Formats: sequence, C-alpha cells, structure tokens
Amino acid sequence: MKKVKVENAIGKQLAHDVIRCGPGVKSILFKRGHVITAADIERLKDVGNYSVYITEKKEKDVHEDEAATRMASASAGENVSYAKPNNGMVGLFAKTPGLLKVKEDVIKRMNLIDDFVVSTKPSNTGVKKGEFVGAVKIIPLTVDENRMKKVEKILRSNKPIQVAPPKLNKIGAIVTGTEVHEGRVKDAFEPALREKLVGYGLKLRRAVVVPDDEEKIKEKILTFKKMGYELILVTSGMAVDAGDVTPAAIRKTGAEVISRGIPVFPGSMIMVAYLGGTAILGLPACVITDKRTSFDLLLPRVLAKEKITRTELAKMGHGGLL
Repeated sequence: MKKVKVENAIGKQLAHDVIRCGPGVKSILFKRGHVITAADIERLKDVGNYSVYITEKKEKDVHEDEAATRMASASAGENVSYAKPNNGMVGLFAKTPGLLKVKEDVIKRMNLIDDFVVSTKPSNTGVKKGEFVGAVKIIPLTVDENRMKKVEKILRSNKPIQVAPPKLNKIGAIVTGTEVHEGRVKDAFEPALREKLVGYGLKLRRAVVVPDDEEKIKEKILTFKKMGYELILVTSGMAVDAGDVTPAAIRKTGAEVISRGIPVFPGSMIMVAYLGGTAILGLPACVITDKRTSFDLLLPRVLAKEKITRTELAKMGHGGLL
C-alpha cells in the first residue's frame, strides 16, 4: 500500500476502511476497496482524512482482514467459531455453552510479538452459546507473509481458545429453611437455579424442601447421591445464625470439604465439597438477590467436571469483587 494525498488518490482503491467518528457516531464512510472519485475528496477531508492509503500490494504483504482471519482460524480450538473481519478485527464465539479455557501463556507470547494482538475473556469464565469470547487483529494495515506464517504456526499448534461443554446432566437441589418447609415463605431458590442452569442448556431435575435440621438435610443429600445425582445444590442456611445448619449437615455426610467460604463478594459464604466424586455446593441467599455471585464463577467449572482445589479458591481473591 502507498500513502498519498486524497487529491492524488482519485481512481485508486482504498487499502483500508475510512471511519466516521463523532459524539455518539461511529460508522464506515468508505470500505476498503472503494475506488475514490472526485466527489469523495471533500467527504474524506470532513472526517480528517487529507491523505489515505491506496492499494499497492506487494506479493508478500498480508492485509489486516486476511491476517486477522488467519489468526482466528489458527486460534479457535474446540467449540469456538469466528466471524468475518470487521475493521480489521475478527471476533471468536462460543459454539456451545460451557467453560472458556484460555492458554494464558500463549496469549502473552502472541502479544509480545510486534503488530499482532489477541484478546480474550478470562480463562474459566462461564459462557453461553454464541457469546463473544475473544478477538484478534494486527496493528498495521499489512504484515509480512513470513511473519504471518510464524504466528499462525504458534497459534495452530496450541489452539489457545477453547470452550469445554457441560459434562454433568443430573442436577438436584435441596432447599433448606423451616419457614419455607412450613409454607410461611415462598421458595425463591428453585426458580433462580433453573434460570442459571438454562443458560448452559441444562435443567434442574429435582428440587425438594427440607427444614433446618442437620439430620434431615444430611439424609436428603445421601439420598440424592444414591439416586445418581452428579451435582447437588444445597441452598440457604449458610450464614452464622443459630438456624443456619447447612454447612454442618454437609460435613456430616462425610463429604470432603474443600472450603467453607471463599474470597469472592457477593457469595463469600459458599461451601464447596465432594462426596465420592459428586460435587456439593452450599449456596448462600445472595444467589437469589444478586445478578452475579461466587456461584456464577464456580458453576461452569463444576459442570465441566473440574475438581476445584483450595489453592484455586484462594487465588480468586484477586478479582473477587464482582
């Protein structure tokens, strides 16, 4: 490509999109490939383009749209698709709901290479089908073909952006609370949980209500375990009031408690445990009232059958304010 004054660009093809920007306005004035006419000169100057790049492509140059498309193709791993280029950027999208997995070392390595950019949502983020998970582009309008091939090789051999779909299907909920069991208060947990799961293409198979009684909660958990439930959600009773016995009931099942409480707000009172490979989550009341809590961070990992460790939970303090 070659930079020329707009008056000298008449009859030539634009090598890049010309963007019109202003308060509340961002649109394409002329797209790449547009053949500039005399009538375009004043319009180009109106948006601050007194010079433009015209197509004068060398054999070894790769245009930004092609470069970004090739980067996206090489980056997209399992269950990740990509769109057409837009202003030299190509977006990557989840083909299925699940857990976004990003190879952070590869992303860092790519972004240390001059002119190439890869950006993603954080690894271990729960994503819905069709959700925007990453983007790639080059900074200049073109890059050398040999450099492009080296970048492609790194990305293709690592496939740094993937989505792990849910591997659990049989999910049950035990709603605790004597006031709910006696009909004094209408249960709000079950609909909240159903809404969370539907985003991952899953259903809550069964929900039962039990009073704040350690033995009854414990027995219901063990019953769900015998019935083959792969994830047991035990709701409410997770604070420190006299009637909050859910954590003690979970411990009484013999489950391995990974953590009672994590450094995430809202949702610090959550409990993470495993009973013979079956995940048990003790959920605090904020799951009902707050749009995003610790439950939203942990659920996609549990659904992907990743066993969560105490060390990983401790690290969540960095970025734990939701």
